[in-house]
Amino acid sequence: MLSSILVIRKYINNKFFSNSLWMIAEKIISIFGLLFVTSYVAKYIGPANFGKLNYVASIFIIVQAISSLGSEHVLFRRIARNRISGINLMVSTTALRHISFIIIGMLVLIYLNFNSDSITFYFGVATAVAYYFSAIDIFSIYNNATLNSKLNTYCNIIGLLVGLVTRYFIVLYELDILYLTVPIISVTLIPYLLKRYLFFKNNLFFKKKIIHKKKYNLYFIKTGGPLALSSVSAILYTRMVLFIIMAYCGPKDLGVFSVANQLATSWMFITSAFIVSYFSKIYLEKNHELALNMAAKLNGLIFLCAFIILSLLMLFGGYIIDILYGADYQASYHLMLILCINTLFSCMGPVASKFIIFNSGFSYLSLKMIITLLISLPIAFFLTINFGVTCASISTVITELLSLTVLNYFFKKGLILKLHCNSLKINTYR
Repeated sequence: MLSSILVIRKYINNKFFSNSLWMIAEKIISIFGLLFVTSYVAKYIGPANFGKLNYVASIFIIVQAISSLGSEHVLFRRIARNRISGINLMVSTTALRHISFIIIGMLVLIYLNFNSDSITFYFGVATAVAYYFSAIDIFSIYNNATLNSKLNTYCNIIGLLVGLVTRYFIVLYELDILYLTVPIISVTLIPYLLKRYLFFKNNLFFKKKIIHKKKYNLYFIKTGGPLALSSVSAILYTRMVLFIIMAYCGPKDLGVFSVANQLATSWMFITSAFIVSYFSKIYLEKNHELALNMAAKLNGLIFLCAFIILSLLMLFGGYIIDILYGADYQASYHLMLILCINTLFSCMGPVASKFIIFNSGFSYLSLKMIITLLISLPIAFFLTINFGVTCASISTVITELLSLTVLNYFFKKGLILKLHCNSLKINTYR
């Protein structure tokens, strides 16, 4: 008994494990707010309108990925290895991200203004603003890389509380549905402002003008460009099915599919937190063989964690849909069962991707994602057009499995295959 307590205390005191717990807490709070705010919206406006809103959100996720220029990976790795250099890179390239999002976002909103109804457009504006603050929120990356994720958690709690209270009064006084745009924006705006304030408060000396700003921007574009292309390709192959469903099955089926997809993926913050935290340690490892074993161990643990959570979700998913979304979305349960398999594969994808980045495989990762996109399109089109939304879900499973395995195995003579094989070996866990 005493030895068990000592082992637990050892893990809690480990800064990487502790940071993972804070990241999980942050994401739990974010997902809690997302589920309760969006589920109310979904129940209130029905599957068809909810499908339109997810269509808009999918567009702005792509805009965010383009404007971020791969900042999550580039900044995380640089800050984890050299904090001062990482901050210089982070601060000096801020304007680039702002301008990119504003230009692309405005073009999307102009398109929506002429090609959608008023509800879709107004929620599109709110979604654009919310994703804008997510896109420029580099301070979350800094806190995660410096193992200080608790700041993200505190800030997100405040943003969530404001959003939930606002939503409560909108419901209490039966205000117009468009007022729901306020909590959508506040959930990202308030945490961003708080994290920005805390960062500059703790790093006053970086308010000065940074020399070699052009050099940092060129490096950021050169290094982050392939990653941005990779991120956009990854989002497109996971989101393209939404656009195809919207075009060939209609907004109602898209609304039902969106609920299923949201529930199947909402728990991934748990595995993501461990991956991000432990790669802070892996990025510092000089011995490549040891780094490979560390990544393999992490991959095995991610699979085990995912299997347990997905089993629980399959058992209780029907009740969750009924409580949160209502009877109109019961068809989501069967789609969710399929998408859970897709999530099982996709939750292990970041381990392979980050290990490829560890081995400086930026160009390979970019090319791999483009190939994945090109493969996914005909599969998604054929299955969706001929067999409907159920087979659209199956197409995501096929694509994610290929992305995790075959398309990764060509990197450095099967390095990722070796990682996956090592995940199955007992000695990896010693």
